[in-house]
Amino acid sequence: MISLVNLSKHYPTRTLFDNLSLKISLRERMAIVGPNGAGKSSLLKMIAGQLEPDSGQVILPVSARIGYLPQDLEIVSDRTAVGEVVGGDATLMEVEDEMKRIETRLSDPDFQGDSGYEKMLVRYGDLQTRFGALGGFEQEARARKILNGLNFSSRQMDMRVEELSGGWRMRVALAKTLITDPDILLLDEPTNHLDIPSIEWLEGFLNEFSGSVLLISHDRTFMNNVINGVIELSSGRATVYSGHYDSYLEEKAARQEALETAYERQQGEIARIESFVERFRAKASKATQAQSRLKALEKMERIELDSQEKTVKFKFPQPQRSGNIVVSLKGVTKGFEGRTIIPPLDLVIHRSVKVALVGPNGAGKSTLLRMLAGVMHPDQGSIIPGANVTITYFAQHQLETLDPHHTVLESMESQAPDSETQTKIRSLLGAFLFRKDEVTKKVGVLSGGEKSRLALARMLLVPANFILLDEPTNHLDIASRECLEFALQAYGGTLIFITHDRHLIETVATDIIEVLPGKVTPLWNTPYEAYVAKRRLEAAGQQTTPALTRESEQPGKPQSAKSSHQQKSATNSSTGHERELLKIRLSRIEEEMETITRKITAYEEEIAARVSGQMDYKAKSDVKKIEVKINESRKSLDALTLEWDKLAEMISQ
Repeated sequence: MISLVNLSKHYPTRTLFDNLSLKISLRERMAIVGPNGAGKSSLLKMIAGQLEPDSGQVILPVSARIGYLPQDLEIVSDRTAVGEVVGGDATLMEVEDEMKRIETRLSDPDFQGDSGYEKMLVRYGDLQTRFGALGGFEQEARARKILNGLNFSSRQMDMRVEELSGGWRMRVALAKTLITDPDILLLDEPTNHLDIPSIEWLEGFLNEFSGSVLLISHDRTFMNNVINGVIELSSGRATVYSGHYDSYLEEKAARQEALETAYERQQGEIARIESFVERFRAKASKATQAQSRLKALEKMERIELDSQEKTVKFKFPQPQRSGNIVVSLKGVTKGFEGRTIIPPLDLVIHRSVKVALVGPNGAGKSTLLRMLAGVMHPDQGSIIPGANVTITYFAQHQLETLDPHHTVLESMESQAPDSETQTKIRSLLGAFLFRKDEVTKKVGVLSGGEKSRLALARMLLVPANFILLDEPTNHLDIASRECLEFALQAYGGTLIFITHDRHLIETVATDIIEVLPGKVTPLWNTPYEAYVAKRRLEAAGQQTTPALTRESEQPGKPQSAKSSHQQKSATNSSTGHERELLKIRLSRIEEEMETITRKITAYEEEIAARVSGQMDYKAKSDVKKIEVKINESRKSLDALTLEWDKLAEMISQ
């Protein structure tokens, strides 16, 4: 059990906590959520022993080992990546260092006849036994396995950390934390700098992890796949919810609705009492009753509504209509240092599509986006923009291009057209939470989230009908991400974007372009869920679905001769032996669907049995956990149904 007892932390301008108490069971996987400045990172630091509360105490299990990953820890080391990760286990390193010292001493010829030789030999044997018990002999293999999961190549594992970029150094820091095999794992924004395959690997690692996990994240999908509870920090208080993040949102909304109903009822009662007192306090016959009610009013415990968190609110300005073809790529290639990044590529982007570029880091997603934006030129081939196309490009390192010496207002004015009024600029900044004197803050003192909001605000100054976004959600909190999501859904132009936020891809993308090393594959009219199902099939070594591995036709859009030929070949291939394989796979899917359906029925019956009796807190918590299982099962059933439909269609051709 982790116990937080009456924690208080005060700063001159604000109070983070005031007598905050909380108990967290071991083996829990909890997310800490709340508005910026609520104290999420500070709470993790207190549990990790890196920040002292003003009062109160943190009580941890005796001898509990803690692994802590701060938000932006960047390792600087001349060791190799794998060497740095192996060195992450301080206890193991102490044992190994002592073994090395003893080895040096034992190898000294002058010492071998010493009376202490035998004693030191025994000590060395004890250390070897302990080293093995701590997993020392397998430590390098474990380090390489973790780094491989975080998408390190063998070459990168053996590179010195100082030679790696900042994002890869962050991954080393994460691997160094995970290898320690702690009892309690504290992670502050662990998915920052990770691509989607690495995030999925981390989800699997955490789901198999035997200890407790406390994490802070702005990635909804990641939290839904990992956590079983939420700790919400707000106004110095902590409220615990069971279930994953979506369950938390539903329960919070239900609690808020109940609170507002109770508040309105109480306000009505207060108004009636005050009216009675006002009318009858001067009448002798009613004065006693009036005084009694006045005292009751003074003793009444008032219901208070939490102040609503300020959120970003914006939409992209309506752009002029572009031509049907927004951009064409013909024979485009790009390479660096003799390595091909983008192979010969023919591609046509049509108006109004919303395309997510997916694939591992380093495969060429940002390179392709830069070429589409015109900030990088191909080695060969041509990129031809369509008629009336206006482009806005949000680069991955956009925040670094902001002048730190400008004020927020000056940064906006430097980007605005001459015709733009300061009133409109201030209004736009207000929508991004820069209000009143905040517009005079220097860019250099802004937080990462504030810089991201400013960079997004600058994008809206000039309407564009072709938007290119490279990791626009970095440093944005969940509320700001949701606002960006709604704005992109409502946007009437053409969009191509890169993000590791799977929720954003699921809700916005109409099409997928998969970018793998040396291979670019458009998957038109393919939702992200279908793409993920295809990847899982490939990972499981199953027969891939031709409808998702070829360049799908865009309805109502011209198709190249090559694409038509590929489609014909794919159709012809679904005969004979391969048709039989498809039927076998279809039969297996039907069996899986039936199994999952039976599970869902059993879960629902279990919930019905529980809610028919008395519901204490534990029973409600159990019901929430079962509901999570039902939701997960339904998602699996939906994915299988989608795959079944595609296979059935292919068999019928």
